[in-house]
Amino acid sequence: MKSGSNPFYAGLRLGGLYDSRVGSASGGGDADSDTAFAATLSAGWQAPIEGDFGLRLDYGGYADFHQDFDEYDVIDQSVSFEPQYTSGQLTYSMPFAFNYALEDGDTDYNKYTISPTLTYLIPQTSQAIAVYGIGSIIDDRDNSSLNEDGEAIGVGCAYVLFFENSSRIRLSLDYQNTEYDARVVDYGTSSVSTDKRDDDSIVAGVDIQYQFTQFLGVYTNYSFIHSSSNVDIYDYGRHIVEAGIALKY
Repeated sequence: MKSGSNPFYAGLRLGGLYDSRVGSASGGGDADSDTAFAATLSAGWQAPIEGDFGLRLDYGGYADFHQDFDEYDVIDQSVSFEPQYTSGQLTYSMPFAFNYALEDGDTDYNKYTISPTLTYLIPQTSQAIAVYGIGSIIDDRDNSSLNEDGEAIGVGCAYVLFFENSSRIRLSLDYQNTEYDARVVDYGTSSVSTDKRDDDSIVAGVDIQYQFTQFLGVYTNYSFIHSSSNVDIYDYGRHIVEAGIALKY
């Protein structure tokens, strides 16, 4: 951490969202699109440790409120603990995160994730490249009779371009495989397979934030999710677009 820099940060995004397939990630099988109001709060603290080692604590909160499908309104909160080590242009980090997610006001799932990450700051530029692994345990907590406890493993990469006024562009690509305890036959489809539900997902995204001032800006992001599953209702392509104002400290 640079001497004299502020160890705290906070950001708030408020905007509109378009989702081409609402409910696809919750088992509703509803392919209709919808718009929503979305809010994202992020806050963190970088421990002022001298030398090559570092420590970061983060909180993230997300909520959306749909126009037509309020049964899919999501509230997702996460906390993470991230030891770090820096060597030259490379930073090694190991975030440990806990997610607590609600859908329509009821507990949906808890998730525990570890993401070993290697970040490279490109010399003499304002650019960075990160590669990371993803390992998660999903604890299903909803009222459904389906046992959707699961385990996920994946990899991802990201490229970030920073500008002098603190604006930035981030491109990312993730792959993840998730195996659930629920069986294919449990979903009430025409299949009689007793194999466990197995999903593969690829997520490509771009996130842009432009700062008018130190504290006020605008943002837009786009994500494309391609999901392949042995349960038909989880075979889909999904487009999510969001834009709005961004406040930061």
